Amino acid sequence: MTGDSERGFVAAELAMGLGLLVFPVALLVLTLPGWSERQATARVITREVARRIAREGVCDAAAARSLGVSMAHNLGVPSEGFEVTVVCSDGDVEARVTVQMPAVEIPGIGGVGAWSWTARHREPVDRYAASP
Repeated sequence: MTGDSERGFVAAELAMGLGLLVFPVALLVLTLPGWSERQATARVITREVARRIAREGVCDAAAARSLGVSMAHNLGVPSEGFEVTVVCSDGDVEARVTVQMPAVEIPGIGGVGAWSWTARHREPVDRYAASP
């Protein structure tokens, strides 16, 4: 026969187990799709920026940033923590897009911590299309 001092002990363990084990895993599972979405968005923006500059044949960093920011806005990536960089060399254009990834995103509250991820795309410049 159990005494009154042991009554309710299993309920406390269950509540602590859910709070310490299941809740953090659930937050991570809710955050993972956001990481994948931001990576895919960065890849698309990088590819489009590099192709546009290579097609036009003019290395315009301001236009590249403007295109990248407008694409990010249209694809739902916040403009803070988003950076577009263009490096032009003889015959190649390399675009780099860096996005901030929230370490944990708590719905309704916001993100906790962050790390950055960079996508790169190199595109050859079409020398015949760019010449007058």
